[in-house]
Amino acid sequence: MSVSLIISNSINKEESDFNVPISTEQVFQEFWMPIIETLDLQWAKCFQSGIEIEKENFEPMLKELTAIKIWIGKNMNNKRGKQIIERLDNLSKELIALLENTRGDLKVYIG
Repeated sequence: MSVSLIISNSINKEESDFNVPISTEQVFQEFWMPIIETLDLQWAKCFQSGIEIEKENFEPMLKELTAIKIWIGKNMNNKRGKQIIERLDNLSKELIALLENTRGDLKVYIG
């Protein structure tokens, strides 16, 4: 199993095919969740079980992703930390693009 982002209310093939890989389930449980719990993040803690997020909530979620990245930069300066930061950067980039360039009623599912 893996954790990824998809568009949950797609209206065309491009949106249906949209998929942003975030993490394997094992890596998410072993590395991401302890950080999320340490930082007491509200959105990111739902990624493992799955959550649908409306476009209006992308900004608070992006702030949480930034908090995770900062924590990793300070506390996890190793290969795994760098891999997670790469995934965080890609996820943030894709969310920003969706925020700026898509319809207002867009929803994503992360899980």
